[in-house]
Amino acid sequence: MEFKANYFDGQSSKTHQAIVTPNPSGWRIVFNNTTETTKEVIWKIDTIQKSEVYTQGLIAFTYGKEFPFQKIESTDPNFIAFISKSDHKNLNNKLDTTLHKSVNKSIAILLAVIVGFALGMYFYVIPTVAVSFAKNLNKEHVIDFGDYIFRTISLDLDIDEKQSEKLQDFVDAMQIDCEFPIQAKVANSSQLNAFAVSGGKIVIFSSLLEKIQNEHQLAALIGHEVSHVQNRHVLKNVARNLSGAIFVSVLFGDINGVTAIIGENAHLFSQLSYTRSLEKEADIFGIEMMRANNLDLNGMPQLFQILKDESDVDIPTYLSNHPMLKDRIVYTQEIADQQSNTTNNTVLKEKWNKIAAGFTNTIENNDTDDIIDVTDE
Repeated sequence: MEFKANYFDGQSSKTHQAIVTPNPSGWRIVFNNTTETTKEVIWKIDTIQKSEVYTQGLIAFTYGKEFPFQKIESTDPNFIAFISKSDHKNLNNKLDTTLHKSVNKSIAILLAVIVGFALGMYFYVIPTVAVSFAKNLNKEHVIDFGDYIFRTISLDLDIDEKQSEKLQDFVDAMQIDCEFPIQAKVANSSQLNAFAVSGGKIVIFSSLLEKIQNEHQLAALIGHEVSHVQNRHVLKNVARNLSGAIFVSVLFGDINGVTAIIGENAHLFSQLSYTRSLEKEADIFGIEMMRANNLDLNGMPQLFQILKDESDVDIPTYLSNHPMLKDRIVYTQEIADQQSNTTNNTVLKEKWNKIAAGFTNTIENNDTDDIIDVTDE
């Protein structure tokens, strides 16, 4: 069985027309040299290597272990068919053969691989790396990042400085196990919402604070938000959500684009939705913080019940960002029922009374004929 091919001896650039005769142990290649003298070389089968060729209807092989290599190329359809049936790993790569049967199929498969790789990177690899980065980011950098975000958000917040001071006094009086310094703010708003920012900033909206009835419920809310700070839920969520867009900006060298992405999406930090597992983790963390402060653990399910009651009229922002509220009431109540006794925390009760009095005074100043005591709600 003989096949036509072009032979290159590796010593010159001249192309020699040759006849290739394969056998089980090797190939016999016969060609005419520059003096038109017939010569032949033997290629041992185990030393032959198939070259990667991206032209349909062409196959190529090299021979030798050191440069310069001998080489043959062939467009002989019979040779191509012979090679495609070979079982020798050096001569026939099944995938390569399949790809070269059809140019369109090869391009389609290549594009599919590229798109699949890009999607995998965008939706899985990059978010996973981003979350890991957030988890291990230096504490000082987390605080600096949180300060930057809070400065951006605070431009749209109506901070109540007097109530914020009272809320901060309440927080300072709590035993809080957190690597970040907790700074609490009260923002005047009709929304029932509260959120935490990386590095220790916590914001509670006035409407939600007015619905709270005692120090136990307030501590439950604070403990829940502190958990998001301590466990870096905020930074992890944002890293995962924005990593794709940030990756694209970094990929194209648009560093200003990274800043723009963070700035334009800063409002997301006050509207984050957490997974059910992260919410449960935050609830349990908050309950344990309440326990450490000698508070009634019923404050946690009571807080959720207050919010649930409000959903009968309208779905508060806080509820929309915190899924499965009914389930959370059930499992937090089960934990609270196991509490044997509590010691009244007079310090936190006093701090809470000052906060509640601040809202009562505000209502009295706005409408002396309709005084509402929020502590009795």
